[in-house]
Amino acid sequence: MKRGSAGLVAYSSSESEDDEKLVNEPPKQPKKKRKLPTLSSSLTIPTPVDNPALHQGRLRTVPHVEGQYATYIYIPLVLHRKDALYTLIEDVLSFCKEPVPSLHAIGRQNDEHLAGARATRWELHISLSRPLFLRAHQREEFKRAIKQVASSLAPFDGSFATFSELTNDERTRTFLALEVGAGHAELRRCLELLAPTLRLLRQKAFYADPKFHASIAWALLEKTPSSSDLASLSTTGAMDGVALSESASPGDEVMHKSISPPTSTELMESFDRIPHFPHALVPSLNQAYAGKLSEARTGGFVADRISVKIGKEIFTWPIKSVHTII
Repeated sequence: MKRGSAGLVAYSSSESEDDEKLVNEPPKQPKKKRKLPTLSSSLTIPTPVDNPALHQGRLRTVPHVEGQYATYIYIPLVLHRKDALYTLIEDVLSFCKEPVPSLHAIGRQNDEHLAGARATRWELHISLSRPLFLRAHQREEFKRAIKQVASSLAPFDGSFATFSELTNDERTRTFLALEVGAGHAELRRCLELLAPTLRLLRQKAFYADPKFHASIAWALLEKTPSSSDLASLSTTGAMDGVALSESASPGDEVMHKSISPPTSTELMESFDRIPHFPHALVPSLNQAYAGKLSEARTGGFVADRISVKIGKEIFTWPIKSVHTII
C-alpha cells in the first residue's frame, strides 16, 4: 500500500509541474513563409488577349491552348491582273459594296509600294478540311501525310460555276463564295485520301455533302439570327481569312466613353453586322456575272498544288502522280 501511495503522489507531482511549465511558457509565434522570387518577364509566357479591334471584329471561336496549332488544308489559286477572273472578282466586289458596305475582301494582296485600291494579285483557297487543331508533336507527321497525298494525285482542271452565300460553323460570319462546278469529283478524291490521316489524328473529316468553293469576301453576322435566316444559309468548312489583313480600329466614341479598357463584347459591338446578305444579292450576282464566271477562260483553273497552314507557317507541295494510295 505504501509503495502504491508513494507512486501515486510522485505521478501527481510530476503532472502538476508539467502543467505549470505549459502555462508559463509563452505561445510560439508561427513561422513566416518565405516568398518565392518573382520570375523574370522573359521566362513567363504571355496570355493571348482576344482583341476583335485588331481583326475587323472577329473573335476567336476556339480558346487558345499553348502548344496547339490551328491548321487547315486547301488548294491555292493565284490570280494576277492579266487574268479574267481577277477582273471579275474586282467588279463583283465593287457591285456588292453598295448593298453591303461592311463587306471585307478575302485573298486580296496589295503591294505596299504601289498606290491605288486595286490588288496586285488575289490568292483564292479551295478548302479541303474543316479547321483542325494539331499538337506540336503531330506537325511533322501531318506534313508528311499531306505530301504523300499530293504525290498520289495528278493535276486536274476545274472551274467555278456560280456565286453563293455560306456561313462558318459558329455562324458568326457570312461569306460570298465562288462554287466549284467541274473538278468536284477530283476534289472528293482528295478528301478520300486525306480521311485516314484525319482519323488517325482524331480530327473531324470534311462535310459529308461538301460545297467546294473559294470565298472572296465576308461580313460579320448579328449575334442571334432568326430561325428563317439560319434555314436559308449553308455552312462552309473553310477557315477563310486566317491570314489577317489590315486591322480595323474601333470608333473613337467607344474608346472615350469607357473609363476602363473596353471588353471584347464592347469592341465587337462597334463593328457593323448584318443578319445575312440582302436576299436579292446572290441572285443578282448570278444573273449578271455567272455566265462569264462559268466560261473556261474566266472561271477555269488548274489544281496543281496542295497547301497546309499550321499556325502562321504555310507549306505547299506540288500535285504530281508518283504512286497511288489504295
